Amino acid sequence: MQTLIINGSPRENGDSMTLVNEMIKYLEGSVQIINTYNSGISPCTDCRYCMHNKGCCIDDEMQDVYKLLNEADNVIMSSPIYFSELSGQLLSFASRFQMFFASKYIRKDSTFSLKNKKGVLVISAGGSTDNFKNALSTANIIFDEMNAKLIGTVMSVHTDKVPAQKDTAALKKAREFAVILNKANH
Repeated sequence: MQTLIINGSPRENGDSMTLVNEMIKYLEGSVQIINTYNSGISPCTDCRYCMHNKGCCIDDEMQDVYKLLNEADNVIMSSPIYFSELSGQLLSFASRFQMFFASKYIRKDSTFSLKNKKGVLVISAGGSTDNFKNALSTANIIFDEMNAKLIGTVMSVHTDKVPAQKDTAALKKAREFAVILNKANH
C-alpha cells in the first residue's frame, strides 16, 4: 500500500500535521509526504500547453507528483483553514491538476488514465465548523481531479484554544481513518 500525503501547511509540526502524524503511526505500507510550502512546485500559469499537448510544460517537482498520483493507493490532503478556505499554497499546488482536467475534458484523451484511490482530508482551524464549508467544497474538487474518492474528514476546530495534540476526538478519528485506509487496500 502506498500513501501520498499532501501537506498544505507552512508549519510541518502544526495542528494539521499533528493529525497526519497520528495517521502515519497506523498506516501500513510506504508513505510519501509533499510539503507544498517548500516543494519548489510552481502554480499553473494558464499557458494552455496541456490543452493541446500531453503533460505539463513546467519542469519542476510536480512531474514526480504526477507519477506518484498514478501509483498511490491513498491520498491524504492536510491544510489549516485560512479565511474559510484551504491554504493558498495548497491551492497553488492543486492548480497544477489543470493538466488532468485538460486531458479528460478538453483534449478528450482516450489514453489518459489515473489510478483510483481513496482520500482523507485533514483540516484544522481556530474557529467553528461553520468556517469549513468552502474548504470542503474545494477539497472535493481537488480529490476528484486526483481520481480519489473522499472517504472522510478529520477536523480539529478551536485550535486557538485546544491544540490538535490535545484534541482526543480528532486524534481518535485520525487513527480510525488510517485503519479504514489499510482495510480498503487489502
